[in-house]
Order: sequence, then C-alpha cells, then structure tokens
Amino acid sequence: MDCRDLKGFTLIELLVVLAISATLLFLAIPSFSDLIRTSHLATQSHNFVTAANFARHEAIKRNKHVLICARAQQGCAAVAVWGDGWIVFVDDGNNKVDDGEVIRMFDPLSAGYSLQPNVVVGWLKYYPNGSVRRGGGSGGLPLMTFRLCAPSAADGNLKEYSREIVINATGRMRLQFGREIAGAC
Repeated sequence: MDCRDLKGFTLIELLVVLAISATLLFLAIPSFSDLIRTSHLATQSHNFVTAANFARHEAIKRNKHVLICARAQQGCAAVAVWGDGWIVFVDDGNNKVDDGEVIRMFDPLSAGYSLQPNVVVGWLKYYPNGSVRRGGGSGGLPLMTFRLCAPSAADGNLKEYSREIVINATGRMRLQFGREIAGAC
C-alpha cells in the first residue's frame, strides 16, 4: 500500500485550525454576551410598554378609566415599586383595586432589574380618549419617563445598560437609550 493514497490531516494542519478556531471563539464570546444582554433589556422594557399600551387600549375600548399601578400581591403597592409587576384594572373612581376590577396582572421584572419613574407616581390613569395622568404623586403628566436599569447599570455606561420609556400626555410612548445621569440607576 502506497502512503500517497492515504487521506487525512497532518498534525500541523490540525493545530493551525485549532488556533484559528480558538481566536475566533475568543473574539465572538464578548459580542454574543452583549447581544444576550441587549436582548434581555429590550424584553424587560417591552413588558412595561405592553402593559401600558394594554391599559390605554382597554380605556379606549371600554370607554372607562383604566389604571395601571405597581403591583403588591393582588392590589396596588402603597409604596410604588414598579419592578414588582403591574396591575391593569378598570376604576370605579376610587383609584384602588376592588373585586372584579382587575383586567390583567403582569409579572415582576427579572432579578436585578429596576424600573423607576422620574417623579413619584403610584399609578397611571388612562382616560377613554387615550390620554393619561399620573397619580399618587404630583398629579398631571406633561411628560414622564420611566428608567429601566439592568443589573450591570451600576457599573456605568447607562446608554448600554438602561432604557427610558417616555410617556406624553396623550398616552403615547417612546423607547430610547438611557442617558448618562449621575445616580440614575
């Protein structure tokens, strides 16, 4: 049997392929972890946007006031910790969750994530025309921002580790990258 007829790789060829593969892997891992972090941050911010849009649409559809509040068990939280989830309910005028008013409950944010409004607010009230006002704090709503922070936001670079949900008086929302504000997360 002639050695020239054998097919295969030499040891040097195999080592070169392994070295190139290892280099590409070390370059790709940081990019992949950034992709996962960005995707998870987008998912968390869209959860709140979905809840607020749902409340707005229900107010328009039912032609009644619909509130969204920070969740505590089966009712609204006395101290609004927005990261603990949300409750959307039809309001009978007392701005509190009563029996039969709950439309939907939303789960809390993932561990380590926080959601903080730029002003003290216990709930958002959507009117039948789709407009919104804040409650449990200073009243009206010319423009309000909720900041969602990832667990790594404390390390800095808020543009990469936070998102802002801006709500205007008409009830429309926009999502934007977080701004570099000292002590924001």
